[in-house]
Amino acid sequence: MIASAAQTIARHRVGRPALLWTLLLSGLILGGVPALANAQDWGDDANDDWAAPQPAESPAPTRSRSSAYRAAPPGWSIQTGIGFTADPDTFLLNLDAPYAFNDWISFGPAIQIGLESERTLVAPTANLRVTIPDLPGRAFDRVHPYGIAGMGFAVIENDNGRRDGDAAVGFLIDFGAGVEYQVSEKVFLGTQMIFNLLPGEVKREEFYFAWQIAGIRFDF
Repeated sequence: MIASAAQTIARHRVGRPALLWTLLLSGLILGGVPALANAQDWGDDANDDWAAPQPAESPAPTRSRSSAYRAAPPGWSIQTGIGFTADPDTFLLNLDAPYAFNDWISFGPAIQIGLESERTLVAPTANLRVTIPDLPGRAFDRVHPYGIAGMGFAVIENDNGRRDGDAAVGFLIDFGAGVEYQVSEKVFLGTQMIFNLLPGEVKREEFYFAWQIAGIRFDF
């Protein structure tokens, strides 16, 4: 075979430089085609990411109000706030410590303290609170209205300059309503109005109105 190739080359009088260039060019072509195919990455279509349909991404989970913002009863909480009372007119400091049995019902002690230069009002009560935990619509997820009712007694003292003071005590029935905005899982901001009845008349008072304008409550 080698002799035949030599005879063919001799017959056509191919020079040595032309023969070398021909062999070199053939080697480049034969070696470059596989390299070019690899460079183009003609892989199996079944293994290509673009050939196979991609699964749809799951939407990011959203936190529902029930898991993120609703308090977890049962448990105690402490509420305090400031406002005013009318007839008698005093500055109001309100304190509550309700115990929640579930999302709707809580019960506990409360006290209204009214302060004025010539009069002091103290009214401890035990109050039942009924809360609406879930209003319709996502815009009201953190808003919780409630109603309260209870009973106790009221102490009204007039500052008349006497050493022994001038105080009177009487039975009290209270009821009212309020609304809270849930800032976090354990913190609530709110306002409430309470109507106080004094059936036995205390210091010639049969009724007074109390408005806790701003209050805050902490759950435990």
